[in-house]
Amino acid sequence: MLRLNIQTCALIISSFFIAQYGLAQQNETRFSPKELAAWPTYGIGKSTVENDELIVEETDGSDGFFLISPEAYTGDMTLTYKVKALSESSVQIVLFSASGQGETLDFDLPPADATPREVWNWRTTLEHYNLTFNNISHGNKPFFFKNISPSEMGFRHNQQENVMEPEAWYDVQIDKIGTQITFRLNNKVVFDVKDHEPLKGGHLMFRISGTNGSKIIFAKAAYKDVVLKHQ
Repeated sequence: MLRLNIQTCALIISSFFIAQYGLAQQNETRFSPKELAAWPTYGIGKSTVENDELIVEETDGSDGFFLISPEAYTGDMTLTYKVKALSESSVQIVLFSASGQGETLDFDLPPADATPREVWNWRTTLEHYNLTFNNISHGNKPFFFKNISPSEMGFRHNQQENVMEPEAWYDVQIDKIGTQITFRLNNKVVFDVKDHEPLKGGHLMFRISGTNGSKIIFAKAAYKDVVLKHQ
């Protein structure tokens, strides 16, 4: 009679789920506000720590402000955090699995004096997933797309209703597991997309932007409880 000990059974079950569902052992990284404040930035703005929260805000002359993870992450990931818009125009953008074209997981930033158009053109050269929400001040509604090259998107999905209001905390969860990518806000699914050729990985980027023109409103937002589970 074949006898299996507990460790052998656990290994068989684990191997089955990995083969069937693409699950693998994940590491958990918790980013304190102080650690997040030390991430590289791009654009005109500042990040400070107040009451165990990271406060990110645009300053004079800003056309958006990026906070960029110093490390790149590959494979499956789950990103969770809490966010609160602190001005009526705090467009929330998350770029993930962001990298340069080809095999690299890294990318170069544009020059500090790049124009808004040049920054936009630079963003179109990155391979990445773009999740944009709380964008009512831009006259838009939430959208999610996969950028492959300056001339091609893998997909684009749009929501019919806005999903976020200022001065309230929201729980964000982004899952990229196998070929499935899901965005939840306060545990409600906003986007659930299958990508049959998922990007292999890259950096995380948080971006806020306000409004320009006749009524300038600088973006300002608070972040806390940022946790990344990754391979």
